Amino acid sequence: MRSSEADRHEQAKAVRGFVDDLLAVDPQAKVVVAGDVNDFEFSDTAELLINTLEGSGANALTDLPRTLPEHMRWTYVYEGNSQVLDHILVSPSLVTREKVNGPWRPGSGGNPVFRYDIVHTNSPFADQDSDHDPQVVHLDLKK
Repeated sequence: MRSSEADRHEQAKAVRGFVDDLLAVDPQAKVVVAGDVNDFEFSDTAELLINTLEGSGANALTDLPRTLPEHMRWTYVYEGNSQVLDHILVSPSLVTREKVNGPWRPGSGGNPVFRYDIVHTNSPFADQDSDHDPQVVHLDLKK
């Protein structure tokens, strides 16, 4: 375990707890968790945020990078390795018009009501403005 990993797990649990509290009051709450999680998409930190370690309940968040094809899932390049460190996670009410149980994935049913992309403008180039690439999401807040 990396030295900061335990701290990241505790932070993820705190954020997850806050989201669960919001969704307990209003299951249709529109919640977005976004930022540099500083951990990989397959890490326990990301899984704690999504809630898949505990069974992907109805409150599970969808990690938008995971909705893209694998070859497009990267927001950062380090020593030639493409990685997802930056995440945008959304609550079920922002994913589809249909009820979902667990995080939404392409092909899992339901039509997404969001458009999402990672704009690869920095990390693949030597003359970067940043070592991270921006993400863009359009959410249908009218539904």
